Amino acid sequence: MKISPLRQDAPDTGADIPLTYARTLSWFSLVVIVLTSLALSFFISNSARETLLTRQENFLHLLVENLNYQIYRRFALPTILANGHISLRQPSQYERLDQVVQSVIHGLPVDRLRIYDFSHIAAYSTKKDEIGKSGLAPLNVEDVLRGETPKSQIIAAVPTWQAPFRVPLGDGTFVLRVLYPLRGEPLQAGMSPPVMGALEVTQDITGDYEQVLTFQGIIVSMCLLSSMVMFALLLMLLHRSERVLAERMQKNRQLENELHSNEKLASMGRVVASIAHEIRNPLGIIRSSAEFLQKRADTTDVGVSRMLGAIYDESVRLSQTVNDFLDYARPRQPRQDITDINQILDQTLAFLKGDMGRRGVTINRQTAPNLLVRGDKDLIYRAFYNILVNGQQAMDGPGTITLRARREGDRVCLEFLDSGKGFDHTTLPRLLDPFFTTKDNGTGLGLPIVQSIIVSHGGTLELENGPEGGALARVWLPTAK
Repeated sequence: MKISPLRQDAPDTGADIPLTYARTLSWFSLVVIVLTSLALSFFISNSARETLLTRQENFLHLLVENLNYQIYRRFALPTILANGHISLRQPSQYERLDQVVQSVIHGLPVDRLRIYDFSHIAAYSTKKDEIGKSGLAPLNVEDVLRGETPKSQIIAAVPTWQAPFRVPLGDGTFVLRVLYPLRGEPLQAGMSPPVMGALEVTQDITGDYEQVLTFQGIIVSMCLLSSMVMFALLLMLLHRSERVLAERMQKNRQLENELHSNEKLASMGRVVASIAHEIRNPLGIIRSSAEFLQKRADTTDVGVSRMLGAIYDESVRLSQTVNDFLDYARPRQPRQDITDINQILDQTLAFLKGDMGRRGVTINRQTAPNLLVRGDKDLIYRAFYNILVNGQQAMDGPGTITLRARREGDRVCLEFLDSGKGFDHTTLPRLLDPFFTTKDNGTGLGLPIVQSIIVSHGGTLELENGPEGGALARVWLPTAK
């Protein structure tokens, strides 16, 4: 007889590979979202700042043009006509110019106003202590005195990049300055108007700039917050996906292990069935021969009778063991007859009544009537027989087996409870494993055969300890429709 080798377990390839690409993608998405959000927020805030500065510049340009017109019409022209020249050192002329300037800038957000002459000296200032001083003019004042109109300039007391970290800002932190040539009217048609000096106007825009920075901070914070929320959701989904994938891979590994175990058991079953089939025939001959010799042997020879009895008993035990192997290795497909559970129990208890009586085992039966199931009467009888024999052997002497049977919904529940020591908690999970036994001469196939029979009928077998001690076997079988 040739035995084929068992197939080895296939290696687990790819089952433990984490979601590396998904995790990398999530971090990459976070970086992209943060950078995009920051870029968008800075673009929006810078646009708002440029809009503010443009508005302030346009306002100052309109102001200096109006000042230029008012100074020329209301001060320069009347003074020249009256005195022939302009000399701001004279108090009367200075006061007249100051009245014109104050009437124009009154109520407007102007921080300081200066007029420089061609010597770069402050000929006029809204702050009287600056009049007549040199060194106050900006570097590009000469270009203004030549008639050019330079762009406005922001004077910052702190670096621009430090401003967001210093909010609230102090007064005068950001000042907008505009230089404008102070012109008269052209002397002749077609000539450009003459330049009389340089007009400087400064405005404190710290408050407006601080609002822009606050607006920028709100945009950046909201963008970062939304990015973190999106990333947290993505990370949560990723973790959940990893958990689900890990559970599925665990189930797949468990199914693969069960499949490999079933393949091994199937191969072993085929081997055992082949061996058992070869043993059963000569074993039957030995049993029948021992029985025949017992009948014909001289009963006065006690030794011979005892030897023939031992041969017969051991052949019967071996025959039962071989049948157990064959029943497990080649399970029979159950019939689908309508069967009464009480009738099967009656037959089983009638067969075991004598042996249980000799051992002092009593049966406490509590079964409901009309418990009909669809199945194979012989196989169900075999299952109940094995359970009752196991309970009887577990008590190892006098005791009680409580048998309950009832209908619950569309199932029949049978409970076999003995008064023995109960199941050992360490071996309870393995009692349904094939070839596992706690007996010295057991095969470990009794309960697996019972489970195979019950499962083939669409039921389940549960093993546990009773609430007050003892071993409890619970059988569930679907009722007959």
